[in-house]
Amino acid sequence: MNVVRFPRREHSDDPDRAFVSSDADARRLYKFALQYEMDGKSWATEIWAYSSKDAEDRVAAMRRSLTMCGQIYAEVEAEAPTSP
Repeated sequence: MNVVRFPRREHSDDPDRAFVSSDADARRLYKFALQYEMDGKSWATEIWAYSSKDAEDRVAAMRRSLTMCGQIYAEVEAEAPTSP
């Protein structure tokens, strides 16, 4: 993935629907791109966060405590549990 920056659209500040989700409490989440350098190459990944500040806070938390959990072999779609 390459991160490409475009000027903001004049008619809207809302991201396309594919980049907006909601959590179990119906709070809106937005997709943010992260970029890093390794072995002379640029790499990117993405996270979901509630705001730009929340995304920055998550990156700061990753700097402090990020660990690799293992290779992913499959994904299963499931409903998020709700509180009783």
